[in-house]
Amino acid sequence: MFTTCRNTAWVAVISLFVLGACKKDHGEPVKPATDGGTAVSSQDSMYFIFKDEYLWNDVIPDSATFKPNSYSNAKAMFTALQSYKKDNGKNLDHYSFVDKGTVAGEIGEGIAGDFGLDVGYNSTSDLRIVYVYPGSPAYQQGIRRSWQITAVNNNTSIDYDGDEGPNVTRLVNAIYYSNNVTLTLKKPDGTSTTVTVNAAQYNINPVLYSSVLNLAGKKIGYLVFNQFIAKEKAKANIDAAFTGFGSGVTDLIVDLRYNGGGAVETAQYLANLIAPVSVGTNKTLMYKEYFNASLSNHQYSRFLGNKKVPGANYTWGQVFDDWVNNPSFYFEKEGSLDIPNVVFIGTASTASASELLINILKPYMNVKLVGDTTYGKPVGFVAINVAGYDMYAVSLWSKNSQGQGDYFHGMFPTDLPVAADEEHEDFSKDWGSTSEVYLRRALKQLGVPESALGRKSPSTENLRTLKVNNAIPYQRFKGMIETRIKLR
Repeated sequence: MFTTCRNTAWVAVISLFVLGACKKDHGEPVKPATDGGTAVSSQDSMYFIFKDEYLWNDVIPDSATFKPNSYSNAKAMFTALQSYKKDNGKNLDHYSFVDKGTVAGEIGEGIAGDFGLDVGYNSTSDLRIVYVYPGSPAYQQGIRRSWQITAVNNNTSIDYDGDEGPNVTRLVNAIYYSNNVTLTLKKPDGTSTTVTVNAAQYNINPVLYSSVLNLAGKKIGYLVFNQFIAKEKAKANIDAAFTGFGSGVTDLIVDLRYNGGGAVETAQYLANLIAPVSVGTNKTLMYKEYFNASLSNHQYSRFLGNKKVPGANYTWGQVFDDWVNNPSFYFEKEGSLDIPNVVFIGTASTASASELLINILKPYMNVKLVGDTTYGKPVGFVAINVAGYDMYAVSLWSKNSQGQGDYFHGMFPTDLPVAADEEHEDFSKDWGSTSEVYLRRALKQLGVPESALGRKSPSTENLRTLKVNNAIPYQRFKGMIETRIKLR
């Protein structure tokens, strides 16, 4: 499966979402300091701020050893800094990144500027629409999940031929890096249509699908939630979905299989809707954030101490002081839903804010996970503009009320082992179909018998070994950004 967004990163944002720190107006930069009459470079500034806030700053060499100005540019230096934290000999930090402002715009404003669809291979010769954002250019052309793509720009050579094969390369460029694309599609009824889709801006509706499934005496709410955009942008669609569930819902399935993250204030809002009434208001711990020893002891360089937060009269040093002093977040129960069971559907594309939502509910509900192992991202960061970039260096670690948060290698499905023909999802099935493998597994976790689910869809070729069933890594970013800027 490929990413839904061209030239942008998909990120999970944690906490009270105040976007002043992420917008392109980055405010006042630190005035160049001098050492012995020599101006300190922007790479020096990036190095010291990185080392101040970095969760694993104990592995970062001192400046004299590292030599920030020996690198050709700030981005190359940043990449080198990431490489110091290891896990079994491999780089653990595949999370930190630098960005020119596009991440904050999409997550904070809830606006995308693409076709609004994602595609994936069911087999080497079966390319499908994986999902379509409601209201997007593709959606307005009538395109829906499960439709088969038989030609792209009138070219029928679209069989899978490797991540860098000519077919896949041409497909990626056409779907994710073009302003328009012509698709020939076969619908579920067997008819074909050819449509041209033009990229355009649209408001992201993260609720791809919601319904109530009445099965085996249960009333099960089903929500497909695809991105944690800012709460103010997502709330109306979330509320509409939960209102649509009506009263008497006995269980809930939350489908996060393609959700790489977004604003965690939105994850908190979902958690408050899903959690039982017993969590109350401002009395039950949701989760805590943890920082490096330097920040925890309020020790950092003048670079962080003097760096002003955009549009504010305080510095990043004061912000981190405030976060360290106020690391806990509490439930604020929303709505009337009061259920004991929730099943999440996840894949390797399920990351960060999605994983946080799952993790913080575990101590208070019967939480199950089906699908595939999630991405593994319990750490987060904040956007600090330095050296011409928004720098997102891992700076915090989120753990639930029981201190659990060590899922760097992902969260594992709770229903394993499963039959071979239930291991991998089937893109040819639309949302809500009980013959779709992952939804079927979720329903069985809620006690719905096989006999109530109808026929099982036939298994298709497993392309996970061909690295297609999950998002291409260099196109989809997964992470968690702290933008809780206002001091408490």
